[in-house]
Amino acid sequence: GFRSVRAIDHFNPAVETYRANLGDRVTCGEITEDAEIPDSTVMAGGPPCQGFSSAGQRRPGDTRNTLVSVFARLVSRSRPRAFLFENVEGFLTAEGGNRIFDLLEPLITAGYRIHLRKINAANFGVPQHRKRVIAIGGLGWDPPFPEATHAAYGAPGAHPGGRHLPLTPTLAEALAGLPAVSPTPPGDLAGHFHPPLQEEDLRRVQQLAPGQTMRDLPKELWHESYRRRAFRRVMDGTPTERRGGAPAGIRRLRLALA
Repeated sequence: GFRSVRAIDHFNPAVETYRANLGDRVTCGEITEDAEIPDSTVMAGGPPCQGFSSAGQRRPGDTRNTLVSVFARLVSRSRPRAFLFENVEGFLTAEGGNRIFDLLEPLITAGYRIHLRKINAANFGVPQHRKRVIAIGGLGWDPPFPEATHAAYGAPGAHPGGRHLPLTPTLAEALAGLPAVSPTPPGDLAGHFHPPLQEEDLRRVQQLAPGQTMRDLPKELWHESYRRRAFRRVMDGTPTERRGGAPAGIRRLRLALA
């Protein structure tokens, strides 16, 4: 029921994707506290996650992390009736948790009542285990946080949800009915294509069983970036808070529950 009145992103491919799906009220550029924001009912933002993600370096002082504060101050200045914030679960612990206060303090001062939770997208009907931190707030009113719509199993952060909820669709159910993937664009369905795998990538995929990851491959097939991460975790003295989770590199998905 909402319509977009302004969207901003620094990454041009994201801007073009937005334009193709949601219209032309989008610009590519830096987001600052001085950005012009039209009157709106809801403001939604996803500040860059790279500085918080366990897949990255989690460097203290990563300037991308300051956009959390920029988002909070933009909302506080514009005073929409509600806001929605999204980020990876590492947002909760990065830099000693201080970025949580960058988000909450300006918004609470401005009069917002806030719910901040870690959720798994699988509990909302998405056939993928993807954990995210979601904050929603209402200006002078208490917005209810959406309840899980599906029961999900098989990964930390997913909740069974009770027998009254339907099971999250499997990957096989989500892909059912799609035509074969085309090796060239645009595909039988727009965007439904991929270039054929070559050399080492093809060998990796051929040797991975459903559910397996890079760590299940012979070391000679490890990608160099994965090798560096696996080494960095323990052997190079990287502080614990910057090691992130156990690296996976790539994963072959399971089509259905085991």
